Amino acid sequence: MILEMYRLAFEGDREEWNVEFCEDAPEALQLMDRAPFDVVVTDMRMPRMSGAELVVEVMKRHPHTSRLILSGYADQEQVARCIGATHQFLAKPLGLKVLKTTISRVCSLDAWLGNETLRSLVSQMRTVPSIPSLYFRITEALARPECSLEEIGEIIASDPAMTAKILQLVNSAFFGIARRIMNPVEAVQFLGVGRIRSLVLSLHVFSCFDPVEIQDFSIEKVWTHSIATGQVALKIAKLEKMDRAITDEAQVAAMLHDIGKVMLASSVPELYQKAHEIARERKLPLSAAEREVFGVSHAEVGAYLLGLWGLPVSIIEAIALHHEPARSAIVAVTPLSVVHVCSALEREINDPSSVADGNGLDLEYLAKLGVKKRLDDWRATAREVLRHEN
Repeated sequence: MILEMYRLAFEGDREEWNVEFCEDAPEALQLMDRAPFDVVVTDMRMPRMSGAELVVEVMKRHPHTSRLILSGYADQEQVARCIGATHQFLAKPLGLKVLKTTISRVCSLDAWLGNETLRSLVSQMRTVPSIPSLYFRITEALARPECSLEEIGEIIASDPAMTAKILQLVNSAFFGIARRIMNPVEAVQFLGVGRIRSLVLSLHVFSCFDPVEIQDFSIEKVWTHSIATGQVALKIAKLEKMDRAITDEAQVAAMLHDIGKVMLASSVPELYQKAHEIARERKLPLSAAEREVFGVSHAEVGAYLLGLWGLPVSIIEAIALHHEPARSAIVAVTPLSVVHVCSALEREINDPSSVADGNGLDLEYLAKLGVKKRLDDWRATAREVLRHEN
């Protein structure tokens, strides 16, 4: 009956969208194997295969298809387990207007990141990392209700190189853990699955690039800023009692928000040096100088990579717009809001000169969201986190 209701509701949109309806997940997968689809929308609870299992399968078979899940309050545990395989969760009961708006948002973001300038630039890059298979395995395991923290630790342990990197980072000053963590299972128990999954992604991406010689730039500096921003994002999300999905997505986005800089610097170092020179000489934000040189900024380049990976749309939006959050059509606190604030606060505290160059907070945007009054608390939290790390 619900499916028939949706069928009738979308009847008037046939000129704008091609819409197909399926009784269950296997039928949907057969249909998607025959023809490409931009978006799939599924309920969490279905016969034969759950929505969580379906989106993981779609992520593997059709990574370019955006994935939306409708879920009720009772599904929250399953929701938490399939974060990373889903572009957006929509809480039931759901109004048709909200569903249509969300689908439009997903499609418009895909269209924006699909411009020819961006595609051409990325196609010329020497290194475009693929999503790590370890991330797929963790996400797939979490879609199963019986999955345990020990199993996630064992999956990480199967990759010795990643295990070594995670243990080295977890035992560093960044995390401030009182005793030494000796194995991946302990790391998962201490940090939680969300943070571990974020680390798997960010460690993999940064390890794909060799050091470059560019004045005022280093991959290590970008990495340090990204990890610190991720730590601040986690603390602020918890301070604001944001739900687990937003918290996890905000941390992933925070840890990867500047990956476009590394991609540009590694692939076209001479041109990226030129962008830095323009920014320095004319006192422009680096993103503005990048647009002069490349036609796009590092934010769009990074978002494009994560779009290729099929990560959640809220993460892609947070990375694409972290310097221009007011361009988002969503008037609510989202991973974008968190990344914008935390990246700016980290620079304000650890690299004040970059704020003077135009990398500061968009106070008008924050006022529009109704959170400007929270800035003093957020700034204090950021100082506490960063003082501990330093």
